[in-house]
Amino acid sequence: MPQQQQKMQAPFAKIVQVAAVARTQLRSGASLNSVIKPVLQQLIPESRPTAQAIIYESVRKSALTRFILTKLCKNRPTAAVESLLEASLAALFLQRYADFTIVSETVNAAKTLPQTRAASGFVNAVLRRFLREKDALMAEAERRLEVRFNAPSWWIERMRAVYPEEADRILELGTRHPPMTLRVNRRLISVEDYLTILADHKIAARRVGLDAIMLESPMPVDMIPGFARGMVSVQDAGTQLAAHLLNVPRGARVLDACSAPGGKTAHLLERYDCEMTALEIDEFRTEKVRETLARLNLKANVHTADAGRTARWWDGRAFDCILLDAPCTASGVVRRQPDTPWLRRAVDIKNLASEQHFLLTTLWPLLKKGGQMLYATCSIFPEEGTEQIQRFLKETPDAELIPVAGEKMLTLLPEERDSWDGHSLIPSVHDGFFYALMQKRS
Repeated sequence: MPQQQQKMQAPFAKIVQVAAVARTQLRSGASLNSVIKPVLQQLIPESRPTAQAIIYESVRKSALTRFILTKLCKNRPTAAVESLLEASLAALFLQRYADFTIVSETVNAAKTLPQTRAASGFVNAVLRRFLREKDALMAEAERRLEVRFNAPSWWIERMRAVYPEEADRILELGTRHPPMTLRVNRRLISVEDYLTILADHKIAARRVGLDAIMLESPMPVDMIPGFARGMVSVQDAGTQLAAHLLNVPRGARVLDACSAPGGKTAHLLERYDCEMTALEIDEFRTEKVRETLARLNLKANVHTADAGRTARWWDGRAFDCILLDAPCTASGVVRRQPDTPWLRRAVDIKNLASEQHFLLTTLWPLLKKGGQMLYATCSIFPEEGTEQIQRFLKETPDAELIPVAGEKMLTLLPEERDSWDGHSLIPSVHDGFFYALMQKRS
C-alpha cells in the first residue's frame, strides 16, 4: 500500500477490530446490509472502504474460513477470538497489506481487547501456521463444494436440481465481486453522450443494456460524473428491465408496492409521466426512497406502509399499473448479497412463496380493468417465479399473461457476457431475476 495512503488510514489493528465486530454480528444471524453501515461508523472515513472490503471478503470466504479454522484449532475458540481470526484471514485473502503486517497488527488488536487479550499468543500461532500451510490447506478446501461455492449443501443441491446444466456456473458467479452498473437518466442525457463524458474523465466503461453502463472498475458514487445532478444512478441492469416491461400510459396511476431503495420507482418516473405511489414497510428504507427521488428531482407519493394491509394506505382509487417486486429468497443476487445462502433455510422458499401469493391476491383487486401488473423477484427458484404465477393464473380468471422478451415469463439467470448487441432488451451483464407481466381482462 502506498505510504501516503497508509498515513490516511487508521492503524490496521483498529480496522481488524471493527471487522471482527461485524463478524460476530453476522455469525449471530444478522444480515450484511444491517451490519455494515453501523460498524463502519466506528472508523474514520478514509479507513471505511478497507474495513468494508474485509467484511465482504469474510462473507464471500466464510465457508473457506470455517474450514481453515477447524483444521488449525484443536478446540473452537471463543466468539471474540474466532471473529478476530475470521477478519484477519479475510484480510490475508485480499492481500491489500503485507502478511506480516496483518499478523502483527491482529495480535496487537487481540492484546488491546479484554475478551481476546489472553488469546493473543494463540491468535499469533494460528495465523502463522496458516501462512506456513496455506497452499496445502487451500488445495484441500477447494475440493469441498461448500467452500468452492461458499454456500451450504442444501442450497447447492437445490440449485443443481433446478438448473442441472447451469447450476455450477450460477453458483461460481455468486462468489465473485458484483459489477458496478449505472442507469442513465435519459431525460437528462443519452447513453452515448454519457459514455463520452466517462471517456473524457478517463473512466473505462461499456454499455450493457438499453439504459445500462457498466464501469470496468467500481468507484465511490461521489466520484461518478453527474451522479449528484441525477444523470445516473447505480442499479443492476437486470432490475432496470422493470421500467421497460411495464407499459405505463401517460398520466397513469402507478403503484410500486415494495419500492426500496427506490431504483425502479425512479426509473419509471424517468421514463413515464405518471402519478406514482411508492410503498415500503420499513421507515429507514422508505427514507432511502425519498433520498433517491430527491437527488433525481422526481415526485412520488411515498408512504411507509405494509402493501398487504390495503385498508391502512389505499384511497380506494384503482391503479392503471402495479409493480410488485415481492420479498424473496434473493437467490439471484448472491454476488451482491453473499450472506444470502447462509441466512436462508430450505423452508424459507415455501414461506416466502406464501407471502408472495398473499401480495398478488391482495393487490390484484386494486388494478383497473385493462390495467397491468408486473410481478418481479430477484429469485431464480421456480416456487417464487413460474410456479407462483401458474398458480395465480389458475386461481384468477380475469388475469391474462402478456409475453415479455419473446417468453411467456422471463427468468433471467445471472450473466456476465462480454458484449451487448446494441438492440436486445436483455442486458449482457445482470443478476438473476424473474418477471411476469399480467393484464386484467376488461
